[in-house]
Amino acid sequence: MTVACNGLFGQDQIRLKSGEVLDGTVVKYDEGTATLTFKFDKGTLGYGQADLAEVKMKERPGVAEGRKALAEGKMDEVIAAWKGPANDFVGINNPWVLECVGGLGQAYLAQGKVADAEVLYGKMKKSYPSGPAALRAEVGLAEATAGRDVDGLLQRLKGLEGQFKEGLRPLREDRETLAEYYFARGETYEKKGDAKKALEDFLRVSVLYPEPPSLGKRAEKRVEALRQANKDLVTD
Repeated sequence: MTVACNGLFGQDQIRLKSGEVLDGTVVKYDEGTATLTFKFDKGTLGYGQADLAEVKMKERPGVAEGRKALAEGKMDEVIAAWKGPANDFVGINNPWVLECVGGLGQAYLAQGKVADAEVLYGKMKKSYPSGPAALRAEVGLAEATAGRDVDGLLQRLKGLEGQFKEGLRPLREDRETLAEYYFARGETYEKKGDAKKALEDFLRVSVLYPEPPSLGKRAEKRVEALRQANKDLVTD
């Protein structure tokens, strides 16, 4: 299901495959039944994914605050701001929803809440069985299930390389998937002690794929930190 960010909160919009357009509020999406709950003037009804042609949504309260907190590394605030939207809307292919889901997983991992991260990424994988969002789930699951096996994690991440679409002008959803992949690989190289390769991956995110914005800013900070710690460090 493709979702655009339009309208005001409380004035979301869905377009059914029958051609009917309804204004109201998207309440939640149930990935188990593939049903979107929609509240409008005639009541609250559930619509199956097969009946939906398009869904337009406005960013929910707290999304912008969570984005700022993630960029600043304030993971408690990220979890507080994004846990609700991520759980309510996972399954909807929308930029800010995917940003919340991915960022929440990153926050869990940063705080050592590996079980929470694994559950979230597992839910994400089930909700998005194919496409860029599915790859983002695979990256997150690799990180969540690796434990202390840095070499194993690196091999799992390398095994995903051929599935990404880089090219000259990758689509937004592909760019954001690449950003999460290279950031995860950069962190893995850093744990392994390979500052040069870590720097190269963080630079890829900050320069080539700085979306989602919160991840791009985190990558910039990692680049700065690596360069300060390794004054003679250069990239190819």
